This record gives sequence, structure tokens and C-alpha cells, in this order.
Amino acid sequence: MLALLALPGPLLFTAYTLAPFVSMLGIPALGERVVAWCRGAIDLTRRLSGDWCETPIASSYLPAPSEPQPDAEGWYRHDRMVYRTPRVPRYLRRVEWVSEDPATGQDLSWLLLNTVVGPVLGLLAVIGGQPVLRLYGRWTRSRLGQVAPRGWQLWVNGGLRALWQFALLVPLAVLNLLGGVLVVVLFMLAHVLGLHLWWPWCNALAQRLAGLGRRLAGKWSGIPVEELYQPLVEPVPTADGLYRAGRELKSSPRAALLRARYRRAMTDPATGRDLLWLLGDGPVTALLLAPIAVLGWVFLWGLWIPFWVWVGRLFAEFGSPWEQVWAPAKWLADTSLLGMPLGLLSGAGVLALAPLLLRLHGRWTKLLLAPTESAELAQRVRRLAETRADATEAEDAQLRRIERDLHDGPQARLVALGLKLSAAEQLMDHDPVRAKELLGETKADSGLALAELRALVRGIRPPVLTERGLVDAVRAVALDLVVPIEVEADVPGRCPSAIETAAYFATLELITNAIKHSGAESIRVELRYADPVLRVVVTDDGRGGASPESGGGLTGILRRIGTFDGTLQLSSPPGGPTAATMEIPCALS
Repeated sequence: MLALLALPGPLLFTAYTLAPFVSMLGIPALGERVVAWCRGAIDLTRRLSGDWCETPIASSYLPAPSEPQPDAEGWYRHDRMVYRTPRVPRYLRRVEWVSEDPATGQDLSWLLLNTVVGPVLGLLAVIGGQPVLRLYGRWTRSRLGQVAPRGWQLWVNGGLRALWQFALLVPLAVLNLLGGVLVVVLFMLAHVLGLHLWWPWCNALAQRLAGLGRRLAGKWSGIPVEELYQPLVEPVPTADGLYRAGRELKSSPRAALLRARYRRAMTDPATGRDLLWLLGDGPVTALLLAPIAVLGWVFLWGLWIPFWVWVGRLFAEFGSPWEQVWAPAKWLADTSLLGMPLGLLSGAGVLALAPLLLRLHGRWTKLLLAPTESAELAQRVRRLAETRADATEAEDAQLRRIERDLHDGPQARLVALGLKLSAAEQLMDHDPVRAKELLGETKADSGLALAELRALVRGIRPPVLTERGLVDAVRAVALDLVVPIEVEADVPGRCPSAIETAAYFATLELITNAIKHSGAESIRVELRYADPVLRVVVTDDGRGGASPESGGGLTGILRRIGTFDGTLQLSSPPGGPTAATMEIPCALS
């Protein structure tokens, strides 16, 4: 039974690999079912290993991702894209779930290797009995169990995972080619028919496909590709009631906005690069796939065909009509076993080439889709202008707040102190008891004024931050709050004063949001410094659902750290947990 169950390994491997093609063709449910069938067959082997071979093996698959949930506006989000229906986000989540699961590489390697090892050990078990079955169980557990893989196993699993991910890129390359041709045709039709304002919608399709290619290149090939498009210049209303978009004046804001979108689509250099990548991704992927296809065929010819020749001979012994099954493989009978060493070498070559070719595909994607130096410089200039305006506005607001707090608090108390001292001076001669009471009240008021001044100073920059640094200042905040906060830090030095202040108040804002809006019962703060970036991660176990687009404190954090080229990454699925990661470039002293 074990020998017979091992023979369909190549078929299951092929089905496992081709499942993304089925899903990409518009039948995602069937593709998911194929993967479930293949994993079910592998789980059957796990159960039989425990029942027959006395070696129980636990399933090691990652849990399935949750179903996409709509946001407040009814859209479904995945990464940085939004969709009207949950179908595409659900499919993308399932693809990433299977492709990034370490058990996928184990499954694929076991399906291939067990086709050779399974029949051999299965047939030897007829002679050797239970010891050989236990050996088969240990072999299966080494491939499918939750054990620490050795160096060669990591290499095999990594190669097979890269091969699987490369297979996922093939239908995407076909889709990109079709999308590129469609965009070109729509561009020509729109401009021939005079429907120029249709072009932004066609360009949006190219941007979506190119954006998916960027994200996959960063996740799978390890080569991150930044996304950078020109911002939309909003129409400017003029004094005569018209709206200006570039050099044109429109009578309505909608017409001006459509013209601005068309102008951006035509002048943005990234538009042409996206289109060129869509048209070229298919041929480039086919070129990279060619050596894998050749070596894969040699691998199948040298390693798997001998077993089917053996099966054909077995069937041929039964006579007609089984002789017809044997006839197509007769010519391989004398030479197939000689190809086994070549097949093994070809299989090793496929495992070695797959990660390399996947990285080459990532480099090709980065070559065309990464922003140019001029685009990055223009973005840098725009960013500096925005952060300078934000810094100026924030400084002006801070000064107004300090002025208001001084006027309403310490200044009013100091004026009252002066009046009470004048009254005490006048009462000193004829009513010394009352004068003494006024002096006591003045002393108490001076203490309150000093407390208000200290609170005001702490709002500007806490003394503990000045004296002890960012880490101790965050720990002091943790000690003052009721919610348990765990602080873990590895910052071997002091950041510049302005960056420490920005990081402190941004961290305080994240902690406050977690307590007030998320309902968190525990919070964890991690402060790390990896040259030259200060990284602060605030994690809570609250209800989640936070978004920077909602405004409020998160927008203030972005403005505060944006002055120093800082970034904020937020992961807050509905139901939690929420993890906010701030990164600020700086140098330690």
C-alpha cells in the first residue's frame, strides 16, 4: 500500500504547483480545493505513518487567514490596495498563506523524493517487516514532521519554495501581458475617439498590476521595490469662478479634476515604465523559466519514467489490452535507468536555479518599476516642503499653546500673588493677624504656581528626558499608568535632543491611543537602534481597527516624526492586535 501510494507523487506535485494557475484563470475556489486535496493526501500519509509505522506525525500547516472584512466605506483592503468585493483580497491572502508556509516546501520535496524512497522501502517491508516500516516512518517524519531541518533540508525546502513562488509568477506574467496589451489598445482608442479623459482609468489598471508585481518582488525575491507616482495637483479656483488645471480653465471642479488626472497620467514617467514592465514581464519570465523547464524535463525523464516503465511491464504481463499501455514506453526500457543519475543532477540544478532566477526576476522588476533618481529627488523636495510647513505650523501652535497656558495659569497666579502681598503690606500695621493669613495663602499660591510651571515644562520637554534620555523617560511613563506596560530597550547612546523629544511624544501618543481607543489591557514598547535608524514598536492587545487615514493622533505622529524623515507603519486588523512601528533616521552620541 505504501509503495502504491508513493507512485502518484509526481501527479500530486504537478497539481500542487498548477493550483495557482487554476485560481488565476478565474476559478479561485477550484485552486484552493486542489491544494486542499494535495494536503489531504499528504495528511493521509501522516496518519498511516502513525498507524502502520509506529511514528505519529503532527500536521504543521499554518492556520488559514481570516476572511477579508470591509472598512467603514465598504471597501476591502489588501496591502495598499482596496477592492470593491472580497474575492481578490481573499485569493491573494490564500496565495500568500500557502506560498509563505514552510510546510509547502516540505510537502513538495516529500512528493518528489517519496516517489523513489516510498516504493523501495515499501517493497523491502514485504521482506523486512516492521523494522523497515519504522524506517519508513522515520523517513516520513524527517520530511513532514515538525523537526528542526538540517542544512541540506533547508536548501531543498528553500529551492522548492522558490520554485513554487516562481510558478505563481507565471500566470501573473500572462495576466500582465494581457493587461499591457489591453492598456495599449484602450490608450489608442481613447485618443483616436477623442475620449482622452478615459486614460486615467486605463492607467489605474496598469498601476494596480505593477503594484502587485512590486509587492511580490519584495516578499519573494528579497528585493524591495519602492512605489512612487507623481501626486495629483488639485484644481485651483480662480477669482472669476473657474478652476485651473495646469494651463487650462474649467467651469466645474469635476472637469478640472478629470483634466488634472489626465495630465498626471500623461506626464508621470512611472506610467511608461509600468506599461513597459507589463509588456515585457511575460517574455522575461518565459526566458527565466526556460532553463527550469529543460532541467525539469530531464529530471522527469531520468527519475520518474523508470517507475512508469516498470508499471507498464507489470501491466503487459496481463496481455491484451494492457500491451497497449506498455507499447508507448517500450523504447525507454533499455535506456531509462541510465538516465537516473542525470535526472538527480537535473533535480539538484532546478533547486539551485529557482532561488537565483527568482532574484533575477526581482532585479528585473526593480530595474523598471523602481523610481528614478530624478523622481526620488522630486519626492524628496516635496517631502521637505511638506515637513517644513508642518514643522512651522507645529512650532507656531506650540508657541500659542505655551503663551495661552502661561497667560491662563502661572501669570494669573503671579498677579494674584502680587495683589495679596500688597494687601498684606497694608494690613501689617493695624491687622497683623489678617496680614499673616494672607501671607500663608500667598505661600500656598506660590507652590501652585510653581507646580503649574513644572507641568508646563514637562509638556515642552520632561526633565527626565533631558537628564536620563528616551528609554528612561518611556519607563517613567510606564510606571505612572495603570495599564501594565512592558518596556524593552536596546539603545546604546543618546539621540539628538529634537529627535528624542519627537520620539518620546509620539510614543506617548501611541500608548494613549491604545488605552483610550483600543481598550488594551497590556502594552509592549520596544526601542531598538540599528545604525542609523531608531526603531520604536508599540504593540497592544486591543480591539484593533486603527488607521492613519482616520486622522487624529496618528496624523499628528506622522507630522511630528515626518520632520526628521521618520516613517510610521501600522498593522491593526479588526480584533487586534495592533502594532505600530516608528523609524527615525539618526545618529547616537
